[in-house]
Amino acid sequence: MSAEREHITPLATAAADRPTSDEEDPSTTSPTPPSSRHRHRCLICCGSCTALVVVIAVVLVVIALTVYKVKEPVMTMNSVSIKNLKLKLGSSLNINMTVVADVSVKNPNAASFRFGESATALYYRAREMGVAYGPPGTAAAHKTFRINVTVDVMTDRLLSDPNVMGDLAAGKLDVTTSTKVGGRVKIFLIIKRHVDVMMNCSITLAASNQSILAQTCNQRVWL
Repeated sequence: MSAEREHITPLATAAADRPTSDEEDPSTTSPTPPSSRHRHRCLICCGSCTALVVVIAVVLVVIALTVYKVKEPVMTMNSVSIKNLKLKLGSSLNINMTVVADVSVKNPNAASFRFGESATALYYRAREMGVAYGPPGTAAAHKTFRINVTVDVMTDRLLSDPNVMGDLAAGKLDVTTSTKVGGRVKIFLIIKRHVDVMMNCSITLAASNQSILAQTCNQRVWL
């Protein structure tokens, strides 16, 4: 009977030997692996970089739509003149005529406007009498550039119109000019907007001194 009592552990001692719920068993706990910590840091870094890129993109878009919003260039016909007008009467009528157009385009944008070759056509009673091309170039921000073109009139087309002699005898000549120039406005070297400007002018010229008696111009812009 005494031998059996020696092998029985008291209840109080057994309870003291078991770890409580507030204590951690060293055999069951393990530290966080280094790979998990590294992965967690990478996720935080990637998230921060993504948020920063999104903020910068939003700021650039807001600036592009406000300060750098593309505005319509303004085209002006400064002068149109007839040069080298010569009438030769003989067995047939010969006319030599050159039309010089001075056009300016104002760039109201906060970015430069790079334009291509311009085209100016001359019409007499809706028939094309000649066309000339101006060189490409670049207009700085808030600057005005000028285009001077010389149109050599196709005299055979002009003489084929039965109204030309009556207009010259009346001392005036009604012509129409159409000038078109296209280009791009580049913002932050990334955003590009194509712009086309066209101006049509109806002009009444004095046959005696080639001065402008009347002029009406209309502009169209495509953004």
